[in-house]
Amino acid sequence: DVPNEDNLFAIQGMRPTSTGSEPVGLFIVADGMGGHAHGQEASKLAVHAISDAIVPTLMRQVDNDEVFSDLLRDGVHRANLAIYRRNREQEHMMGTTLTAVLVVAQTAYVVNVGDSRTYLYRAEQGLEQITRDHSVVARLMEDGVIAREDIYTHPKRNQIYRCLGEHATVEVDTFVRTLQADDVLVLCSDGLWEMVHDDEME
Repeated sequence: DVPNEDNLFAIQGMRPTSTGSEPVGLFIVADGMGGHAHGQEASKLAVHAISDAIVPTLMRQVDNDEVFSDLLRDGVHRANLAIYRRNREQEHMMGTTLTAVLVVAQTAYVVNVGDSRTYLYRAEQGLEQITRDHSVVARLMEDGVIAREDIYTHPKRNQIYRCLGEHATVEVDTFVRTLQADDVLVLCSDGLWEMVHDDEME
């Protein structure tokens, strides 16, 4: 039985505001790298660091919406530092990809590092990939060198150029989306999107 290097986290609740309360949710998917035991530890460290940084603040009254993007980004930086420090203590390198979504009322704040993805599904528009993969094949596709369908078969499809834990600092991509009723957010590692292509997922 091969251990899974993915870890996930999900919490939903209500947070206080000056005008009452509003629904919030934090959702994280992390896909570890560096051999099974190390990959599992890296993704677990990431999930714990982010949830520990965000959840207590989320339950306090914060009336400036700009805080939420910063809060999510800060959580990712803390996660990166936790894995990086662990790497400095051991010979074996480990890292993790990550995507996380913080939903506050009708707004989704999205981050990613690596090739774990967040999608938005809206019935009239279909499936949209919100995040951008930090991978060799994604860059080749963006440059017009390969077609989108080649991502699934290209020999370099598993090579990513950004992950948590490799350096003391990491660049984090952030996205903001306004949600509508019946919208569906899908967070997944390459374990899903490589096997179940976008049209099938939709």
